[in-house]
Formats: sequence, C-alpha cells, structure tokens
Amino acid sequence: MFRLRSRIMLSFSLIIIAGTILMVSFINITTRTGYRSFAEQNDVDIAESIRIPLEEYYRGTGSWDGVETILLFPLSRTSQMRGMMGRNPGQGARPGGMLPHIILTDGSGQVILNTDPQISQDKERYSRDELEKAGKIVVNNRTVGYLLVGTMIHRGLTENEQIFLNKTMVVILAVSLLILSASIIASWLIASRLSGPVSRMAGAAQQVRKGDLSTRVAVTGRDELSELADSFNEMVLSLEKNDQWRKRIIADSAHELRTPVSLIQGNLEMILDGLYKADEERLRGIYDETLVLTRLIEELQQLSSAELGTMNLNIEEIDPLALLDNVLNVFTAGAEKSRIELRNRMEGRLPSFQGDYQKLKQVFANMLANAFRHTPEGGFIEIRSRIEGNHLILEIEDSGPGIPPEDLEKIFERFYRTDTGRNRNHGGSGLGLAISREILRLHNGTISALSPEGKGAIFLISLPFKNR
Repeated sequence: MFRLRSRIMLSFSLIIIAGTILMVSFINITTRTGYRSFAEQNDVDIAESIRIPLEEYYRGTGSWDGVETILLFPLSRTSQMRGMMGRNPGQGARPGGMLPHIILTDGSGQVILNTDPQISQDKERYSRDELEKAGKIVVNNRTVGYLLVGTMIHRGLTENEQIFLNKTMVVILAVSLLILSASIIASWLIASRLSGPVSRMAGAAQQVRKGDLSTRVAVTGRDELSELADSFNEMVLSLEKNDQWRKRIIADSAHELRTPVSLIQGNLEMILDGLYKADEERLRGIYDETLVLTRLIEELQQLSSAELGTMNLNIEEIDPLALLDNVLNVFTAGAEKSRIELRNRMEGRLPSFQGDYQKLKQVFANMLANAFRHTPEGGFIEIRSRIEGNHLILEIEDSGPGIPPEDLEKIFERFYRTDTGRNRNHGGSGLGLAISREILRLHNGTISALSPEGKGAIFLISLPFKNR
C-alpha cells in the first residue's frame, strides 16, 4: 500500500510541477510582452509631448540650430517612472536630468541630435524604413523632422530593462519554488490520508481471507472512504452471520436427520440380533420413520430451491376466498375434534392475484398447522382480510400462548423453535415458516408476526394484486 501512496504523491507532484512551469512561463511571457507594450506606449507619449515644443521652436527659428537647449528641462513624472523601471537617462545627463535617449533628424533623415551612446555618432542619416515608427514634426503642412525615442531606436529592450525583468523573474521563481515545496508536502499529506484507510482495509481484507471474520475497520469522517470502510464492515458482518448460519444449518440438519436414522438403525439392529421380530407392527414403525426422513429431506430441498430462486412456479389467476376455503376444509374435522373454533372473517369480494395455487395453498396450510399446534382446546383461530393500497393483507390469529418478543424475527429461520425443548414429532421440523417466507418472497409478498401482550400470535401475509 506504500506503492499507492507513492503513486498518488508522484501524480500530484507531476501535476504541480507542470502547473508551476506553465505558470512561470506564462508570467514571464506576459510580463515581458506587457512591459514592452508599456515601454513602447510610454515612448510614444513622450515623443508626442516633445513634438509640440519642437514644432514651435522650428516655426519660430526656421531651423534646428540650437534645438538641444529646449530639451534640457527637469525630468517629468513619466521620466521618473521610467528611471525607476530601469530606463536610464543615459550618459552626459546634465543637472536636472534629461529625457530618455532621443534622436532628432530633419525632414530628409539627416541626424541633428543623438543622445544614445549605443548609436554611433558616425551614423548621419536614417532611411525611410528606419523612420517608419518615428514621430513626425510637421510645420506648415511640411515634415521638417522626425523624432525617435527609446524603443523607437532599439527594437529590443535595453540592458537595464533586461536587468529589471530578470530580477522580477528571480522573485517569481523563488516564490514559485516555495509554493512548489509547500504543494509537494501537502500532496504527501493528502496521499497519506487517502492511502491510510485503503491500507487498513487491505490489511483487514487479508485477515478476512485467512478466516478471521471478526475483523473490523475503524470508520472516521463522512467521506467516500468512510462509506467504503462502513460497507466493508457490513460485508464482513454479513459474512460472519452467514458463516454462523451455515454452521448452524449443518448442525441442525444433522440433528434433525439423526433422530429418524437412529430409530431406523436401532430397530433394524434389534431385528438382526433376533431381539425383535420382523412383524408388521415393527416394520410399520420403521416405515413411518422413513416417511419422516423423506419429508424432512423434501422440505430442505424445497427451501433450498426457493432461496436460490430455482423453484418452478405455475402462475395462474387465484381467487383468495376459494383458496382459503379449500385449505380450511382440510382443518375442519381436526378443529371439531380439538374443540377449536375456526372463524372465517373474510367478507365481501376480494381481488384476485397471480400466483402458484399449490405453493400458496402450502403456505396457508403451514400457517394453519402452526396455529393448531399452539392453540389449546376451547381456543380459536381467526382469519381476517383487508386491502392496503394494491396489497391484500391476510391475518391469521390464534389464542395460543403467543410468541416471546425476542423470537418474533427468528421464527422464520430454519429449524427455529420458540420451545427449544419441543421435539420434532410434536413441534414439526422447524422449516414450515421458513419455506412459507421464501414462497411468498417469490410472489413479491411478505410475512411477519405480531404477538400482543396477553394474546396469542398474529401472522400477517401480504400479497400484491393488480388494480383493474
């Protein structure tokens, strides 16, 4: 998992470095371009401010003789700013200063005044192309001179300007390096925070792979990693429950199968040893135990196919009143014999629904058989119905001892019995409610139980129907 942290940090660092390089390059280009534009515009403004007095001078004198005297005046606010930004007034500046380097020519390009030491004094004339960007001095509609200032003379930046921009870039680079260092440290912290929970979950997953289902990951915060850790814990908890359930199923199945097998084996051993006669009564008892064993195996197979979704359903239109009347008829004789009152409180016309008639008949038969087992003589079993939305709700209530609150959710589990001391012959296999729940689930229905204090149990079956 250290590799994940390194990869995250490396990715962040590369992005930060690339971003920093792009940022510095962009700042460098825009600063130099902007500075050059500023310098060129500033020189144009200075040339314009000088042009008017030069025109007046030429208009008054008729020539350029002695023109340098009008250029000797204190630095303006603009020239002060240019000096601070590296635009040196140049060598030979007199007290009070001089404007940035200028070159003045007459109308034919002949040099009259040159204050730029970088331009050779031997250069006496400028061509029309060289004077393209120069400021024109016009008197009486005639061009009498051209004025070149600063960047009009040199196309590139001056040495002082380069020094100024280089110092600026050094400061930008220093700040960028500080930001880059801080960003890399931050990326390491972020990578550690991101990889830490994943590393813990990887370690926990290794423990689960080794069979330790008690492993849990600490959940902190409310981000996606916390949700992942919480989901991991829920998954492991589910695996742990399933593992416990699997072990319990194996133990319960072995226990349930052991009883009839032991009885069959014991009786056969007695017959083989000559202690019992192989008469009809003894063989009938052995046969009855094989029937119990067969029924238990069939119920396990049925429950397994229902849970796996492989149970075949023969879907047809079912009238709930006809279905329940059919089931009740089976229990009428037993109810009279046990003096248990069967109350059918389903009145009116109930909506039909789609389902497997035989499977649903088995469900209601299981429910009534369960109610009969827990209802004492002189008690009652009542069946009611109601409509809730697009669901038909059927209630089966008995007057038995009820179900303890802690057992209400467990009674639908395999082999679960509220009375642990009850044996298989009197309490059933413990699979009936589990099978009923799975059959109803395949019909998009549900089953639940209530047990009000001081009363018996109430089972609620919900089945969907289509509105017409």
